[in-house]
Amino acid sequence: DVEMTNNEQTPLNVDAGATYTRSEESQQPTENGMQICEDLSTQSWRQEAQGTLQMFFNKRMMILSPLFFYTGFNQPYQQATFGNRFFTRRTIGAELIIFHLMEIVGAIVCGRFLDREDRTSGDTNRKKRAIACLLAFVIINSTGNVLAAMQENAATQNTITSLAHDIADPSVISPSLAFACWGFADAQIQVYCYWLMGSFYSSGSEHSRAVGWYKCVQSLGTSIGFYLIHYLLQ
Repeated sequence: DVEMTNNEQTPLNVDAGATYTRSEESQQPTENGMQICEDLSTQSWRQEAQGTLQMFFNKRMMILSPLFFYTGFNQPYQQATFGNRFFTRRTIGAELIIFHLMEIVGAIVCGRFLDREDRTSGDTNRKKRAIACLLAFVIINSTGNVLAAMQENAATQNTITSLAHDIADPSVISPSLAFACWGFADAQIQVYCYWLMGSFYSSGSEHSRAVGWYKCVQSLGTSIGFYLIHYLLQ
């Protein structure tokens, strides 16, 4: 294997499963004068890629893969298909603001809920928070899907007037609520996935490879979602 230079190495946390080197050049002072030293993996990119693909045989990652897949699969319909069909051009910009604003809110609320410290700490409370977060996602995301299904049903029965809602029309409220629910749920489930990976792999190369596998499966879901849009609109 080709030996990597310092500039090509990947910063990782300390982990017993990989070989690391510590460089003086990586020690940089912070504003308060503290020294931060990065541990760099000496493994080649081929080894890192192979380790990421081996996550396919990891039981935890296999169980979570459908969830990873959904985080990418849902967005092509939500933002590209639903948004472009049911909103006018001047309205879609406002709707995307609503979507991403609710993503920010969802990320903050979900992150603080999952990481909050109870008086009686333990795995039991963590499991309860994880289950509660997942149930909340199902409810909020399903609410957005029901609102979208109502729009789709109305569209199949209406062949005369335009399907697109304008920001000045009261009818825009229902699809806007669908966008708000989807934005909150999207950030919620992604924070949930990262929280689970952080719980399973606290540091090191295994954690970075788990995140790499998550992004691979998520991208696969996005690609298939965009591919299916063509058949959905026929």
